[in-house]
Amino acid sequence: APTFRHKMYDQYKANRTGMPDELAAQMPIMKNILTQMNIPLLQLEGYEADDIIGTVSRICGERAMECYIATGDRDDLQLADNGTTVVLASTKMGQSVTELFDEAAVKAKYGVSPAEFVDLKALMGDKSDNIPGVSGIGEKTAAKLIMQFSSIENLYENIDSADVSARIKEKLKDEKELAYLSKKLAAIDSHVPIEIDFEAGKYDTDKPDYRPELYTSLMRLGLKSTIKKLELSPPSESGAAEDKSFFDDKSITVCETADEFKKGIEALGNFIAVYLDITDGVLSAAAASDGKAAVCADYPTLGDGLLKAIAPTLSDGSIKKTGCGIKTAMTALGSNTPINGLIFDCAVAAYLDDPSKSFDVESLAAFYLGVYITDEAANAQLSLFDDAPVSDKAGKYALIIHALHEILSDKIEKNGQHELFYSIELPLIGVLSSMEQLGFTLDTAELSSFGAKLADHISELEAVIYEQAGEEFNINSPKQLGVILFEKLGMKGGKKTKSGYSTRAEILEKLAPKSKLVRDVLEYRSYQKLKSTYCDSLGTLVNPKTNRIHTVFNQTVTVTGRLSSSDPNLQNIPTRTELGRELRKMFVASDGCVLVDADYSQIELRVLAHLSNDATMCEAFREGADIHAVTASKVLGIPINELTQEQRASAKAINFGIVYGMSEFSLSQDLGISFREAKDYMDEYFTKYSGVHDYLNSLKAEAREHGYVKTMLGRIRYIPEATSTNANIRGFGERAAMNTPVQGTAADIIKLAMVRVYNRLNAEKLKARLILQVHDELIIETPEDELDKVREILKYEMENAVKLNVPLIADTSYGRSWYDAK
Repeated sequence: APTFRHKMYDQYKANRTGMPDELAAQMPIMKNILTQMNIPLLQLEGYEADDIIGTVSRICGERAMECYIATGDRDDLQLADNGTTVVLASTKMGQSVTELFDEAAVKAKYGVSPAEFVDLKALMGDKSDNIPGVSGIGEKTAAKLIMQFSSIENLYENIDSADVSARIKEKLKDEKELAYLSKKLAAIDSHVPIEIDFEAGKYDTDKPDYRPELYTSLMRLGLKSTIKKLELSPPSESGAAEDKSFFDDKSITVCETADEFKKGIEALGNFIAVYLDITDGVLSAAAASDGKAAVCADYPTLGDGLLKAIAPTLSDGSIKKTGCGIKTAMTALGSNTPINGLIFDCAVAAYLDDPSKSFDVESLAAFYLGVYITDEAANAQLSLFDDAPVSDKAGKYALIIHALHEILSDKIEKNGQHELFYSIELPLIGVLSSMEQLGFTLDTAELSSFGAKLADHISELEAVIYEQAGEEFNINSPKQLGVILFEKLGMKGGKKTKSGYSTRAEILEKLAPKSKLVRDVLEYRSYQKLKSTYCDSLGTLVNPKTNRIHTVFNQTVTVTGRLSSSDPNLQNIPTRTELGRELRKMFVASDGCVLVDADYSQIELRVLAHLSNDATMCEAFREGADIHAVTASKVLGIPINELTQEQRASAKAINFGIVYGMSEFSLSQDLGISFREAKDYMDEYFTKYSGVHDYLNSLKAEAREHGYVKTMLGRIRYIPEATSTNANIRGFGERAAMNTPVQGTAADIIKLAMVRVYNRLNAEKLKARLILQVHDELIIETPEDELDKVREILKYEMENAVKLNVPLIADTSYGRSWYDAK
């Protein structure tokens, strides 16, 4: 809420940008964690944190208690007296620096006492808080005056004797009211009407009494180091054995020879848990377990015998196996050592249970079994595996994986996710591993040539920019660019922060229509990004053995169920600009082959039509109409044949925006219209598509009631933000609730299509192989003589992956390069 300072001076902190949404979303989570740690939160509407800190400091002083204020804000130096020490954190030359300030230290560094520090700020002002001060007076002059007079009150009573120039005296006299106002704004209020009772003992943190739910909250956030630091244990209600007791009735055999390891695995039976430790693409340790016993070995002991000993078991499909994140091993071992008989993967199952968790063995052991395994590197003395050999750790992991299988398989059934797991996610592991192994051919010569062209154009742009600016400067420096634009050239719209003017893309884009210099800078940035992000790095990622680039597909990362790609991220190859699309020319088919590309047409809108069962939207898709034109016609009341391209584009923006929970403000920004116009547009949209409106509202209600939403195929996303009392956080939760079932269902469909296409190509004994997935797009590399058959298979399997109320349409094309095929 507005503070008394805002009411006193409406420009107070007016130049501050709002808290980023990504940070705001973490505030209630942070407060919840602190509450579970029994760390008290003091907050009062209408006051700033410094005022509450000042009040605590005053009370400590009255009680002769030591008080330490940990902060990065120099404003708190005015509190450094009467037993209070300010612990000031800052960064100098890239290094973290901490300084302690008591009254003497403040006096020594600034020449004024803590009480006089307010007067110092009143004279010099504060740009970050937009406190005006007296114009023309900097820190040195302000310090000189306050050292002479101690306060601005005394200064003004004796203004004529001030040891400053006549010009400065005139400024002081002219801006006396601003000086007094600045002092009121700068002074910390140490008498906030907030209840602070030290007698109750709730501020005593010498013996912390953490709440049981803290462990679960920290595990959910993946903050394992914090768990170790606080020495927390799993909640007792988990009903599981704790720490070492889990292993008390189990045996682990560390094998010294390959023959011993091979025989030990064979003795475990036909259902085993396997753990394969891959380090730098090589099997470094392996283990297998039947739940009671585990056998394990490592590479330092067995060398190549390690893989030879376990390979027959891995490839034997009659031996059923469960693992945890097995795709990494599957890809590393390759087709020479296939992993057959995989019936479960604990990481993928846990991802379906709650996609916001961490999915390594240790995290899952703690969360589901109550077995707390710490990270040796972070805290060796607490480690469950103190002084244990690598292979012994692998044995323990195998025992844990076996126990996790039983719990997580039950979870899958209770969550109604049997089909989602066994028909989509589990078989997808093999599909993704195959794609990772196959990779994609990159024309490095063409990429190098493209990079050289970009470099030439970047040099040309530099010269043009320098000419328009009238001087050379570092175009990549926001600070230097800001000075050129907003000071030298006097452009309007600059927002100055402590580090200089902001030159973010959204600010420059607003200036671009009126400035060729700004347009050139934006073009320069786009060329620089293309060159550095792709031309300079993609070539280095080509595997010298295969001459192909091998991305990693991440199955357990996104909360919506979408796949992501890394090392490199091929899903992020630019598509919005013609220049960005040029990069697709570098990705080519191998000799004698072509690329077949297929993507779903407006799949998320078709899913929305199905899930909402909106009559108007369903009818448009069934008739094969242009959904964006239909929307524009319905909302604007204009016949389709009279629509302009701009009107259709506006409808397209709102159609796709609805899927992502777009607000009126976002729509107004995207279309360059007023907030009122955007609101009217959206109101009319929901009137015409009332089924969509009712469906989206039902999702928000579902998230509030249950704390989660589900996709059509049963994928769960928990959304605790939907019940937040903070309007911004709750708004984020509601948007997530609205877009997750649509995006998640679309993700489920493309995954199912991948499994179907992969199985069909194998069943028909074709040489063609699926090599890439990018959101709603699939790419197959096929010999030319299989082209027609592959196009038919790809289109059929994608369009028939699921049955919706509206038709699924997949458009196919082909070519020698990704660019040509698209």
